Amino acid sequence: MIDFRYHIVSLVAVFLALALGLFLGSTSLQSTVTHSLRQQANRVTADNQSLENQKDTLNAELSTQQAFASAVEPFAVSGRLVDAGVAVVSAPGVDSGARSALMTTLASAGATVTANVQLQSSYLDPDQDDTLGQLAQQLAGTRRLPHADGAVQAATELARALVARPGLRTPSSRQIDTILSTLSDGNMITIQGDPPAHPADLAVLLVPLGSAPDGSAAAVQQDSDLIGMATALRRDSSGVVVASPTLQSGANNGVLPSIRQDSSLSATVSTVDSDETPIGRIATVLALSQAPAGTTGQYGASQKQPLPTVSPSP
Repeated sequence: MIDFRYHIVSLVAVFLALALGLFLGSTSLQSTVTHSLRQQANRVTADNQSLENQKDTLNAELSTQQAFASAVEPFAVSGRLVDAGVAVVSAPGVDSGARSALMTTLASAGATVTANVQLQSSYLDPDQDDTLGQLAQQLAGTRRLPHADGAVQAATELARALVARPGLRTPSSRQIDTILSTLSDGNMITIQGDPPAHPADLAVLLVPLGSAPDGSAAAVQQDSDLIGMATALRRDSSGVVVASPTLQSGANNGVLPSIRQDSSLSATVSTVDSDETPIGRIATVLALSQAPAGTTGQYGASQKQPLPTVSPSP
C-alpha cells in the first residue's frame, strides 16, 4: 500500500529532476545567448566607430570647403555691386556677427551700405501693433496706407525712407530723417551709424530661423509681419534678398519657407539661407546683382542650387 511517505519522496524526486533540467538547460542557453549578445555588441561598436570616422571626415571636408569659400569670397563678389546702394534691415534675433560679416562682403562687392536698421522686439509685439499703426498714420499724413496691421503699415513708411528704385519719387532727407527718428523715438527701430541721406536701390532683410517650430499663432503673425516688411522693401526698390541662417531640410515654418512656398512672393523676392557662411554671403551679393534685371531665385545650403548662375565678374 502506497503511503504518504512515498508521495513525499516522489514529489521531491520530481522537483529535483526539474531543478537539474533547468540548471543544465540554462547553462547551455546562457552560453549561446551570451555569445550572440557579445557578437551584436561588437557589431554595434564597430558601426559606431565607422560613423564617428565618417563624421570626422565630413567635418574635415566641411572645414576645408569653408576655408576655401572664405578665401575666394572677396574675389567672387568683387565688382558685382559697384555704385549700388544697399539698405540692411535686421529682425530681432539676428546674429550681429553674421550681419557684420555680410556688410563687409557688400563693401567688398563695391556697394555702399546706406542704412543699418535693426527692428526692435516691440516692432513685432502684438500689444504694440496699434501704436505702430498710429505712428505710421502720423508719418503718412494724407497718403493712403495699406489695409493691414500696424507692423505692415509701418513697414510701408520705413521702406519709403530706406529704398527707391530709379525713376521713383524719393522723399527729401528731412522726410527720411522724420520717418526714422519717429520710429526710433518710439523704440520700434535702432539705427546703427548715420541715418541715410537718400534711399538705396537695393535691400537685404536679415531674419532668424522660424520664430517657433510649432507654428504657433504668435509666431505665424511675426513671420507674416516680416514678410510684409520684405514686400514693402521690394515694392519700392530694385530688388530685395531675404536671408537667414542655414535651414534644416524640410523646414516649413519661418519667413524663408513661407516665401518659398508662395509662388507670387518667390517670383519677386530672392531668399538665401546659410547667411552665416561665406557661400551664403556670396549668394546674397550675386542675387542682389541680378535683381535689377528682374531675376530672382531661392538659394542656400538647403536648396538644390546654393548659388545663382552668374556671368564672369566685370
